[in-house]
Amino acid sequence: MRKIIKAIFIQVFLSLVITYIVFLIFGSIVGAVIILFILLLLILIKPAFVILNVFIRRTNWYKKRVSDSDKFRKRINTSLEICNLGSNSGKYAFTYEGSGLKGENWALGPQTLSYDFRVLKNYHSYLKEGATVLIPLCPFSSCIKDFEDDSVNHKYYSFLHPILILNFSQMTKEQVLRFVKTPFLVEPIKSMIRVFRDIVPVDKAKMTKESLEIDANKFINNWKDQFSISNLDAPVSELNKESITYNTILLTDMISFCLERKLKPVIVIPPISTALTSKLSETFRENYIHSFINKGNSKQIPFMNYMDDERFIAEDLYFNSYFLNRNGRKLFTMRLLMDLSLVEKN
Repeated sequence: MRKIIKAIFIQVFLSLVITYIVFLIFGSIVGAVIILFILLLLILIKPAFVILNVFIRRTNWYKKRVSDSDKFRKRINTSLEICNLGSNSGKYAFTYEGSGLKGENWALGPQTLSYDFRVLKNYHSYLKEGATVLIPLCPFSSCIKDFEDDSVNHKYYSFLHPILILNFSQMTKEQVLRFVKTPFLVEPIKSMIRVFRDIVPVDKAKMTKESLEIDANKFINNWKDQFSISNLDAPVSELNKESITYNTILLTDMISFCLERKLKPVIVIPPISTALTSKLSETFRENYIHSFINKGNSKQIPFMNYMDDERFIAEDLYFNSYFLNRNGRKLFTMRLLMDLSLVEKN
């Protein structure tokens, strides 16, 4: 931004000089003013677009479209001591600020276990030997193979190697990068609307017991619809069994990938509000979570389960029934790091 301001000052000064020369040559104040106006307009167009795109990138609309993948396009620290993968629950569960550790949150939402592995393959070289790799799991992590809507995977085009992207298309990459770099030029009207109404952080909402209950029912109903489940306690369908088998192999391979590179993988289930966990019976947990982890974790790496942890039941730690807010993730991350003996206990 400083470079832009400095360039503007230089260009404005030169414009004034040119305008003065025009006035001396032609002796016309009106002509000189018109020339100055045109020059100033040309000078300010590019910075205006740059500044406008900065504001657009702060909107929830833009972040949802690119799923915060900008964190991969910035300079990433090397010799990282810890990272986490994961979908939205991982994205909102971890923060390493104030921990004293060099860490990165590599979660994106929505994200499959398959793409967790692809992100790890792409960026594992940024981790130092012995670094901790957190593999957060959701209640239905075992049931998602790949999204049928390929547009969900478009967020990866701006940072993953093409060989790691399913159904890679060079044309799609060009379209995605154009939106990432200049969202205003791609969708000017929608961009302007979002700048004025959509810049408030999504995790600032305050939840009550009533609002948490309503939100929890929405999550349950959406999951039932997504995975074609009428009763969470019913036997697992053949389609979901197939997905669980697929993800069991993936989890095993991810763990082996880490261990072969002298990294320390840890399976984590982050805290979830009581409003939501109360709807997940022991039968459900055994069918979709515990049996999946037991089979996939054949190497017996650490498994940290905070789903029902009473230290994280307060409503003010969540911005919906599923995801931790800013204060919640600070509290949880420090607790996890202490439990893993990565930082000293208070």
